Amino acid sequence: MDYNSTYEQEIDLKDLMFMVLHKWRPIIFIAIVMALILGGAKGAMTYKSQNDPETIKEAEEKYQDDLELYEKNKKTCEREIENLKTDIANQQEYLEKSIWINMSPYDVCESRMDLYVTSDYEIMPGMVYQNLDYTDTILQAYQAMLTSSAVMEDIARNVGTEPRYLNELVSVNVGTNSDKLNRLLTISVKHMTKSEAQKVMEEILDHMDDMQAQITASIGEHTVNTVNHGVSAMVDLTLADKQRSETERLTTLNDSLEAKQKSLEDMEEPKETVSSQKAALKSGVKYAVLGGVLGGFVVVFFVCVSFLMSDKVYSARELKNRYRVKILGTLPIANKKILKGVDAWLNRLEGRAGGVNEDVEYALIAANIRNYADNMKSLLVTGSTDPATVKHVAEKLAAELSGINVTAGGNMLQEVETLKKLPECDCVVLVEKCLDSKYSTVEQEIEKATDLQKNIVGCVVFE
Repeated sequence: MDYNSTYEQEIDLKDLMFMVLHKWRPIIFIAIVMALILGGAKGAMTYKSQNDPETIKEAEEKYQDDLELYEKNKKTCEREIENLKTDIANQQEYLEKSIWINMSPYDVCESRMDLYVTSDYEIMPGMVYQNLDYTDTILQAYQAMLTSSAVMEDIARNVGTEPRYLNELVSVNVGTNSDKLNRLLTISVKHMTKSEAQKVMEEILDHMDDMQAQITASIGEHTVNTVNHGVSAMVDLTLADKQRSETERLTTLNDSLEAKQKSLEDMEEPKETVSSQKAALKSGVKYAVLGGVLGGFVVVFFVCVSFLMSDKVYSARELKNRYRVKILGTLPIANKKILKGVDAWLNRLEGRAGGVNEDVEYALIAANIRNYADNMKSLLVTGSTDPATVKHVAEKLAAELSGINVTAGGNMLQEVETLKKLPECDCVVLVEKCLDSKYSTVEQEIEKATDLQKNIVGCVVFE
């Protein structure tokens, strides 16, 4: 046997996991106990505090304040959402119907007319007091009347549009010439086509004829002459900026609406203080769950620590990995309670011996011994487990190994007689029991056998 004395112990996570799973009963028991303790204590404390009159009064006042604030915020948010929906609808309608917004900034048709307005005002040489010049007032009167809502509504109706869209197309400005005496009135109409621009201009001039008589009667005599009149196409880059800003405004309104709707959805109505029984039950259940988890964790922690600190043999696989000893066979522990349900299922998952035919297993062990130790005459069966188990194994192997002297011995580390038999045998078979034998003891047994140059055929492990 190749004995490895430099083995570095590693944590077998599979063995650790199954060790924890096999302790499911204490885990569940402690978890239930901790759940009852924490849940019951917290429930009782909550019930007691909830029944305090001062606490009940404070909770009711807080609920009313929170409810009032919630209702106020909700109404404000709903009002803002309605306003945003109205603004979005108006903005969409504006983008669809506005002539100015739907016009190409690189092909703006403009009808322009410059009108020269003069009055009968004259400077009187040598006179200290001069007559008043009403030319500025006349120009301002034309400007105000041409852009008034009444005139815009009448013109818009005649050209088939709305006043708010027509206002964007028409501009009336007052200018001055170099000597600042005579005044110019500039009327500009922009439209998609030249014909439409000229049509609007003609409507404006028709209204000016009526305005002249009215202004003459109310302000003073004057004459209106056309200085320049033309229709042309032009590029207006300010229109492109206007169109872009109006489109971005619609996007901003939609984003604001989504944000407000989400804010409204996220609002949570404050909950009225539940009864003391419900509050105690809710609090008790929450802490019961917490206590159950905590209790289960504590048990798992101690099981893991115990597993890591323990020196006892846990599985035949670990014994083989540590000392490179051959496993001749695995047998169930004698007089062990028959496992059912969860325990039996866990053993099957782990691959432990259970429900095997003892006679068949011993025949297999004997066959392995003959294969591993040919030409031997005497065999010593020993181990650190109880003497009765060792003796039973020796008797079973003696019945199977005819022609070989099979001797049973106790723990060679404690019994002198077994130690005396060791030099007289040809081979050694170790018998160990899981959760009873210790790795350190097995190591010493192997050392003693190898020191005497005795062949350790293998190990029989009881699981």
